[in-house]
Amino acid sequence: MSRLYLIGHIIRFYMKNNKNRGKLFLALIISVLILSVLSNHEGNSADLPAYFVANQHYKAGKFQDAIDSYFRALKDNPGLLYKEPLVRFKIGYGFYQTRDYQKSLDIFQTGTKSLDIIVDYLYYFQIISQLNVGDTSSAIQSQQRLRLEFPDSPTIPLLDSLQAVNSLQNNLPDSARKYLNAMSKSGYFDRDKIDLQLISVLASLKDTSAYRRTAYRFLKKYPFHDQAEDVFRQLTGTYQQKIPFRELKMLFKYLFATKQFLAAAGLLENQEIFAQSLFKQEYFKWLPQEMLFRQGEYGKVLQWCLENRKLFKYPRVRRNIDLTIARCYLRRGDVKQSIKYYLEFQKRYPRDQLSPEVLWKVAWLYENQKNVKKAIDIYRRLIKKYPRSSFFDEAYFRIGLDLYREGKYKNARDAWKKAYRRAKKSSQKARIYYWIGKCYEKERNYTRQGEIFNDLAQKPIDSFYNLKAFYLTSNGQDTHQRIKEAFWELHQQNISYLATYIEQFNRVLLVEEILGRRWADREIRSMQEKSDQWQEVFALGELYERMHNFGFAYRRFRSVFNREFIQSDFTGMIPVFKKLYPLYYSEEVDSAADYFTIPPELIWSVMKKESAFAPKVISYANAYGLMQLLPGTASQIAPKLGMAFTSTEQLFDPKTNIFMGSYYLSSLLNKYDGNYIMALAGYNAGPHRVDRWKRNYPVSDDDLFMENLEFEQTRVYVRTCLKYFWIYQAITRPGEIPLEIISYPIQLSDYL
Repeated sequence: MSRLYLIGHIIRFYMKNNKNRGKLFLALIISVLILSVLSNHEGNSADLPAYFVANQHYKAGKFQDAIDSYFRALKDNPGLLYKEPLVRFKIGYGFYQTRDYQKSLDIFQTGTKSLDIIVDYLYYFQIISQLNVGDTSSAIQSQQRLRLEFPDSPTIPLLDSLQAVNSLQNNLPDSARKYLNAMSKSGYFDRDKIDLQLISVLASLKDTSAYRRTAYRFLKKYPFHDQAEDVFRQLTGTYQQKIPFRELKMLFKYLFATKQFLAAAGLLENQEIFAQSLFKQEYFKWLPQEMLFRQGEYGKVLQWCLENRKLFKYPRVRRNIDLTIARCYLRRGDVKQSIKYYLEFQKRYPRDQLSPEVLWKVAWLYENQKNVKKAIDIYRRLIKKYPRSSFFDEAYFRIGLDLYREGKYKNARDAWKKAYRRAKKSSQKARIYYWIGKCYEKERNYTRQGEIFNDLAQKPIDSFYNLKAFYLTSNGQDTHQRIKEAFWELHQQNISYLATYIEQFNRVLLVEEILGRRWADREIRSMQEKSDQWQEVFALGELYERMHNFGFAYRRFRSVFNREFIQSDFTGMIPVFKKLYPLYYSEEVDSAADYFTIPPELIWSVMKKESAFAPKVISYANAYGLMQLLPGTASQIAPKLGMAFTSTEQLFDPKTNIFMGSYYLSSLLNKYDGNYIMALAGYNAGPHRVDRWKRNYPVSDDDLFMENLEFEQTRVYVRTCLKYFWIYQAITRPGEIPLEIISYPIQLSDYL
């Protein structure tokens, strides 16, 4: 009785909703076929070649062939639909992909009990099919049902996207705004595209305040976007005459970042007539000099500053002038005058946020002049005046390094012991301890140096210095042999927890099988990631790997490591350690490594440091993608590779980004004769700076040259990348010692 009722229900539905009575026959066939399959559970899917052929076609995207094969399999083996309930969805999705929306709707609306776990996806494709056949009223009802029954479904943001598109097409800006805002919060869509649509919608609504907020946010986050200039032009057009000062400064910041100095000069000329307060008048008077400075006109700017400084009364403007004077002298090579004006700046503005950095800069300038005594005095002044500064620990370290340079090794050791007691980070302690060992090396006390390095070697992956000490003291003793064996063991073990927690991820895997990785990735990102068991988080990382979402996968594995393994010895880290050094994007990396003749391990190391394997990252410095390329660098690289670079969007493509980044890395290695420290420093800070550091500091000692890299960010970057590089090599080529270690002048293993 219930089966007859279901057949009657389907027939009544088609007679009500379809003027074409010819479709009644299809409804009858589908109904009888489904009911007959449900009533006959015989048959073994393992004996159904047509079914497996159908699945092959389905995975390959040959949907019409898949549909034909599925129906042949169902005809021969009616029990298949009971044993493999996903077949129903696959047939419906096949019709959807072949744009036979009425047939897809027929399938999606006939029974959902066997697909309860993904019924929200059934509803979603019902909605899409209803819209495509023009049944808008049913689509609206289905949307309401989906939102009500499954408010947390990952299909909800997709409905928001549909509603946004529909609202835009039907000129419903209020509705479009609502759904675009919902999309931006979901994290499933590209924020730049949503912002551009919002900007257009808000302009049509004449909501000037919201429009400007969104436009300024876009320019701040995407200054090099293909549409940024249009947004800037439209934004400035919303002002009748005067632009509020705070917003004007944001516009100048965008123009300076993108080097649009002519546009900045035009904006300045247009706005300076509205300056009424003394500060604004003086700010506008000063601004042309800042533009000239950014264009490298240091002589003109310096002369103007020296002649006009006394004319300015407002402290914030005079502060900018004073700092610029010191910078201009330095750019022109007059270090003595630069030091003088930097010190005057610090004296005049002791509470300025840049004052600790100014003292740091002065100390470095004294070091460049080989005036170690004054450099140490400045470091001590920095320590005394700014104990909470980010330069505090580094200043303590530099005192020891300057004494080391002077050949005062005992004094250097004493200074570093003091720095060691004050250091809080284990990596900083390891660095200081390593340099104490270097002092003993200079004193030819290799036994004591070896003891220190051997202590560091007990935890080889804790820092760059621990790892280097491990290699330098590697002599086959128990500790070293055990760790080398552990690296070999990484190749033997392939630990997985995905099978253990497969039930929690069943829905994700079903979505992957039916709709593919992109849909499954959206599904997994909607899951609540709260678990007390690290194994479950590990399994989640494995699942992200399966979806090729390597950035999210790496973050899960890193979370597991920090939570459970960071205090373990190396052999205890094996369950997760391999996942911290993954070989993601191996095809692209191997291809680029072969083409440019550089180690693939170096490419992975830079990628791991730069982006943590997330392909759509934009840094605060507007570097893009896996290997964090600046648009300016990419535009210079592209012609050399015979590529067209027309959009920053290209840098989000892993193949393009890895290829261009690898070329840049290889060119730096060639420039610096294979010196990894210089090449990595150039990648981070620019080769022009590395060239300057080469001129100012000796290059015979890699350790010393690394410490002479001017920027803390660059020093950390180089150390981190080298550590990653050596570990990757230890994983891919266990037992080999890096060439950089072999060339070290002292074989410490002889003294242990």
